[in-house]
Amino acid sequence: MTLKLLLAEDDQQLREVLVEALTLELFEVTACDSAEDALDIATNAHFDLALFDVVMSGMTGIEALTTLRRLHPNIGIIITTAFATVDVAVDAMKKGADEFLTKPFNLAALSVTLRRVHAERSPKSPLDERSNDLIFSALSNPIRRSVVKQLKIHRKMKFMDLCRVVGIEDHTKFNFHLRQLVNSGLVSKGEGRVYSLTKTGLQVYSGMLQ
Repeated sequence: MTLKLLLAEDDQQLREVLVEALTLELFEVTACDSAEDALDIATNAHFDLALFDVVMSGMTGIEALTTLRRLHPNIGIIITTAFATVDVAVDAMKKGADEFLTKPFNLAALSVTLRRVHAERSPKSPLDERSNDLIFSALSNPIRRSVVKQLKIHRKMKFMDLCRVVGIEDHTKFNFHLRQLVNSGLVSKGEGRVYSLTKTGLQVYSGMLQ
């Protein structure tokens, strides 16, 4: 998923490094050397995320926060600075920042932070909530959790092999549990009753079961 990022950083070298690194991470970056220019662009364009330095010539990144939040209520805002203090961080958060990073920061970690902030800012639809309820319900049973774990290990398994490794002799009962996992979108059923984890199943396993 490509996210639109508004970058305000007056250090040209760092700005170019950030643009290159985040473009490789599939962000669509619009870069400015001042908060004023960034706000002008934000007035006429939509952005998912903003990455603003605190100390720039003219308006500071923190001073720009209120206007930026008014223009884009759901935008994820990350503030960066080389001169971090608790007071600056608290002020940034009070004015609407979602995250505060101290320079120098790890570029790989920055990408993860940006996507996390965006996910937290994104409005959840009723469909998302229903899906989450189905997943939570599916994983509430130890048998189903065991199925997910075995499919993560073995990738693809036939019905009888799954029965054996999970240790369930009642095929009717086991079929019910598999159906719950398929209905929740965690497991897919292929030809010949071969089961595997879906992309969602892999993500949920990584996030919840490890």
